[in-house]
Amino acid sequence: MSDLPHPYRDGYRLTPQLKTVSHDQIFTGTKQERQRLISGKQQIPSDQAWLVEEDCPLSLQNDVFSFLKNSVPEKITQANSLKELAPLIAEDFVIHRQKDGRDFMSFGAVMLPTGWRPDEMIGKSFREIHSPIPGMNLNQSESLVDAMIHSGPFERYVWGVRFSDRLNDHPDQASVRWNDQQPQICIKLERQVTVGFPAHSALLFLIRQSTIPQYEIDKPALRKTLRSMSEDQLKYKGINDDIDLLLNWLDS
Repeated sequence: MSDLPHPYRDGYRLTPQLKTVSHDQIFTGTKQERQRLISGKQQIPSDQAWLVEEDCPLSLQNDVFSFLKNSVPEKITQANSLKELAPLIAEDFVIHRQKDGRDFMSFGAVMLPTGWRPDEMIGKSFREIHSPIPGMNLNQSESLVDAMIHSGPFERYVWGVRFSDRLNDHPDQASVRWNDQQPQICIKLERQVTVGFPAHSALLFLIRQSTIPQYEIDKPALRKTLRSMSEDQLKYKGINDDIDLLLNWLDS
């Protein structure tokens, strides 16, 4: 059994749920897990847009590059920029910054997204990026960005039900639906960590995937959480069309 967290046991929560972690806890995962993610990055379609930038100063990029190169478990020798570094580490990452009274996504190297397009989010505020999430209270979003810049590092987990263990869930990839003949269910986790760069009024947002396999799912807890979610929330999670089949499987 893995030692991964099972956040769905706590219900479907829409608050940030930020947990402070130490600097030596920023990068996690076994060598095998991290290598699987790095290998997955090498397999994305050549026409998939994954690198985006808007008003991200070179000095900020250089400081983030130095931090990543010197901190990730992988030994990096052949990269000289964030673009060259991104395919060589397990994490996807985003730089979010404040300028002239607003916050916005300033840089993104997201090769293995979960249902979103980096090129549609670049330049948007934290509030705008998260506004599609049904029921999420974004009234304090600007204060949250400020806290992530000046405090932390912080960790949180986001989860979703998937019918495949593939790593790349870019919207251009064909969706994987419930297979009634051979159901394959897993919980896809995203460990999201924020690291502040206050000298630049910016934060680094790290995303690392992991998967809870079918045989480790806490079926009663997942069933309870899914039954508590609204139709809009299930639709946002991409499982509304298959929810009855999934619930029947969880009841079995």
